[in-house]
Amino acid sequence: MKRLFALEFHRLFKQKSAWTMWTIIFLMGGLNVFFAYVSRYESGIRPGEYIYFSTARSILEGSFSLGSIQMVIVGILASLFIAQDIAQGTIRNKIIAGFSKFEIYFVQMVMSVVLTFIGLGLFQLLPSIFSPLITFPTANDGTNTFANFMITMSFGYMLVTVGVLLTSFISMHAKNTATAIIFTILIFVLGPGLTILLKSIIEGIRFINMDQFADPETIQAIRDEINAVFEFVYFYQLNRLVGTGSLADIFDGFQKINFFNEEFIPYIWKTIVTNVALIGLIVGLGGYAFHRSDLK
Repeated sequence: MKRLFALEFHRLFKQKSAWTMWTIIFLMGGLNVFFAYVSRYESGIRPGEYIYFSTARSILEGSFSLGSIQMVIVGILASLFIAQDIAQGTIRNKIIAGFSKFEIYFVQMVMSVVLTFIGLGLFQLLPSIFSPLITFPTANDGTNTFANFMITMSFGYMLVTVGVLLTSFISMHAKNTATAIIFTILIFVLGPGLTILLKSIIEGIRFINMDQFADPETIQAIRDEINAVFEFVYFYQLNRLVGTGSLADIFDGFQKINFFNEEFIPYIWKTIVTNVALIGLIVGLGGYAFHRSDLK
């Protein structure tokens, strides 16, 4: 398997498309720094002190949104890398060379994760380097510790990894490059938005027959009940992490995850368990299905 990894890394770094997309992602991170800096304005209360619409912390924590351009590029790159391997017939050559189908599938899944980490790392590089320039403030919602920020980033990497593994699974079973890319775009762009829209519709249906002056505690209890179900849903988990749980939260103000607050413990465990299970299904059952598939 070590030899197979070496072959895949050699193939990856020879791809011009990969270098082009990585360059775009890197420059996008730089643009975020630039816009964060030029959009600042001076505080009217303390002269010489600046207020930032976007900071290094908000850029880094928000970089995991699947609908964002950098993540769509990462997903397409992972799908393209796999689909080209199938379309060019090199997988058959690997089988002839003595590698099993499961080995090939597993290595491709790992390479998708590597591609994801490289892409995210490049996007986050300049915001991290220039964080003193665009400030790295603590939040005002109880999530202001650096430890909480680091855990948030770890969860972001885990959730994005699952999304890329899902698109890679589809790519491994697709018969052409176009199909793989189309499904990647649908999953990354439409998946999160449709999940949030569905949750908002369900909330609206529950509230439509309620008096608008109903007890706020009752309204919150209903929202908590709906949240408890949606917290098992992958796309909702990711949007919950980056700060948007439903369309209503855009107006109400959404409380970001604080990993040191007992209120969020159920969400944290749901996220860990469901995503470990998803990874197991994608790698285990996906590998078995690929082993049984006909590559002709």
